Amino acid sequence: MQSFVRPVILMRPGAANDRLGGRLTNLGLNVWKWPAFTILPPEDSERVQQRLSHLECFDMVMLASPAAVAAAAVHVRQWPEHITLATIGQGTARAIRAVWGEETHIVAPSGDSTDSGSEKLFEILKSRGFPARVLIVRGQVGREWLREQLIAHGTDVEVLPAYQRSPLELTTEQLSQLRSSLMGPAPIIYVTSTDAVGVLLHAVKGIRGAREWILKGDAITIHPRPQAQLEDVGFENPGIVSAKDEEVTEEILKRLNRTTF
Repeated sequence: MQSFVRPVILMRPGAANDRLGGRLTNLGLNVWKWPAFTILPPEDSERVQQRLSHLECFDMVMLASPAAVAAAAVHVRQWPEHITLATIGQGTARAIRAVWGEETHIVAPSGDSTDSGSEKLFEILKSRGFPARVLIVRGQVGREWLREQLIAHGTDVEVLPAYQRSPLELTTEQLSQLRSSLMGPAPIIYVTSTDAVGVLLHAVKGIRGAREWILKGDAITIHPRPQAQLEDVGFENPGIVSAKDEEVTEEILKRLNRTTF
């Protein structure tokens, strides 16, 4: 009988996925790195450069993600003194400070990933007073609810698509690995966004039995919103964990003690 090792599918985009993947691989786990999105340059790089070089009319710049931080860092060495930076959570806040210094003032929800999100940032802005004009630096889409709420409360909002997100497409090698694993234990899936859930199921839709196999597995995420999406597509009792590598690792190791067929 063929022996199978339960896969751990990591879908966080960027270097954080590689870092966590290396950590888990060193522990002897069967790690599949399937980042939900690959970050690509913006469609209009000239517009990004022009806008980030002329920020006189803005009071606040919201950096929607670590990818937005990386995109802005190409053009901004130091933020003008009149600009307040904002983001939706401490993960991106740490990325901001890593680029522009530990003393950089950032408006962001405190706490771990479960305390982050557009709603939390909106409550902070509501309590301190809404800025007159905000620039949201993001990909092609995202943070629509926050944009709409700010506009409804009198803020002039401009959106700057500073990068593109290309969704996961499995390689021939990854598809072969998936097919050969379908008779074995179902995987543990780690996703960090609502969009990633749909991306995962779309990526495997051409493989007979793959969706059912994946949905028999365990899923963990970092926020109630993707948790709800995981439940909606059919995962049973998806868990929430802090985005810190140590805690994600601990949760995955706990779940590996259960084998799901």
